[in-house]
Amino acid sequence: MCLGGLMLAATIGQVQAGVVISTNAADFNLTSVGFDPVLSSVTTDLVSTDASVTLAIAFEGDPATQGHYYSPWTGMLPGNEYALDGDENFDIKFTAHQSAFAMDYLDTSIESKFSLTFYDGAINVGETSFITNSFGTAQFIGFISSLSFDKVTVREDDGSENSDEFFQFYSATSAAAVPEPSSIVMFGVGAIGMAFARRKRKQRTQAA
Repeated sequence: MCLGGLMLAATIGQVQAGVVISTNAADFNLTSVGFDPVLSSVTTDLVSTDASVTLAIAFEGDPATQGHYYSPWTGMLPGNEYALDGDENFDIKFTAHQSAFAMDYLDTSIESKFSLTFYDGAINVGETSFITNSFGTAQFIGFISSLSFDKVTVREDDGSENSDEFFQFYSATSAAAVPEPSSIVMFGVGAIGMAFARRKRKQRTQAA
């Protein structure tokens, strides 16, 4: 389902997720999240300069994530970039509940699938994924959830040893209307009912 350039990532069977992906920055009201430079690998959490976002390593993957940085790695994203040793597996923690967030990313070599899970505390409120397949070019991607969240887990699957993705982050709100999951369900049920009624009327007409 498309909503003004937004693509609904959840199916009816997963409607509690209500996660929308957009690659159009105009669909969001964006605020850049800044971090102090971290020029050598550390394993401790990185906290944004305004203390609104924390980046935490998930020590998993093949090769397992070992450390992270915030530094001018490639120069292809403006300012400092978030980079990790090993697979790019990390958690984004927010001090306040969010309805959306976004990031710029850069992949310099191997196609990767990133799976994102959205949490409100310990409760999974949505899941989605995207694939990096444009290399050497900065890309934008944003996420809108119909349910508020305070943590997003990001997990990479590239099928090989690769640590060539770099990120920058935004706090965001949606600049477009997104239907509630219950509305999506009711719309789907209503559409099915209308189609059934039309079919019954057609059958009665043919029988007459």
